[in-house]
Amino acid sequence: MAQIDLKKVPRFSELPAKPGKPAESSWGVFGDDDELGCLNFLSADGVVEAARLVRKGAVFRLDTKINYATPPLFNRTPAKHTILSFESYGLLGFDDSLDNYNTQEGSQWDGLAHVGSPRYQSLYNGVKASEIKDGPTGRLSIHKWANKVVGRAVLIDVCKYRTAEGRPLNPLDSEAYSLADLRAALIAQGGELRPGTILLIRTGWMPAYLAASAAEKTAMAPLEKLKACGIEATREMVEWFWDNRIAAVGTDCPAVEPWPWDFKDEGALHYRTLCLLGLPIGEQFNLEELAADCAADKRYECMLVSVPINLEGGIASPPNAVAIK
Repeated sequence: MAQIDLKKVPRFSELPAKPGKPAESSWGVFGDDDELGCLNFLSADGVVEAARLVRKGAVFRLDTKINYATPPLFNRTPAKHTILSFESYGLLGFDDSLDNYNTQEGSQWDGLAHVGSPRYQSLYNGVKASEIKDGPTGRLSIHKWANKVVGRAVLIDVCKYRTAEGRPLNPLDSEAYSLADLRAALIAQGGELRPGTILLIRTGWMPAYLAASAAEKTAMAPLEKLKACGIEATREMVEWFWDNRIAAVGTDCPAVEPWPWDFKDEGALHYRTLCLLGLPIGEQFNLEELAADCAADKRYECMLVSVPINLEGGIASPPNAVAIK
């Protein structure tokens, strides 16, 4: 991991860093050919710092089970698992086959090729749609993250905070947690953000979904029927992320921002993060066991190791992530 000189990174109010780049974008900050965006804030020193947070050897898997959502959200097709036998070859052995597996059917990192700007007709750093393709030459490919997403993580349990304040929201509706909520929750936990932090935000959507009836889950599955909570899609929110040098943001809700969001709204969080800042966002993370442990020992920071799939030209990936305390 290359070490970034943070003193040379402009503040959000100083963006864009180069003339002709979109307003509030980091295009060119890490180089005109950069494909990592805010993952550049992760460093070898940050990995060492994160390793020092491991004190009791507790490991928490942050991925949901494949096909956890039944039926899958956003009209996605469920994966079909087939066990293949070698019996016909005279061998007691088996293989697996996963057919129709969508890398975003459950817990996921949205890669920087996932969403581009409708105004600029470009993805992060000016990459064009024609450059997004299968294979090693595909720009913004998820395989370029294969050994990058390791560092110090901070969990903000904003759901727990709002509930304790007597202001719970309905996770299964399109309600938003504000930046003020996140800041207050972080202070209540005694936490702090540092450059290179991988930020995890528990909204309470995942346990609410899992507690829903089969009929309710079926009703939520279509893209046009789903409603879900998230964090507010504001300039102030992304300014906070950028000025704190957040490397990535993972949440337990379907879209990070409340769903539905208007694809024509240039201020949508997906555009502000993935496209303009190159800030990876994660969705449908399983944060329940980690959150319970953090509440028990009052320690909301940990080491996070995430190994996205090594798929050349890949658009997104399950995080394959563990939090270690």
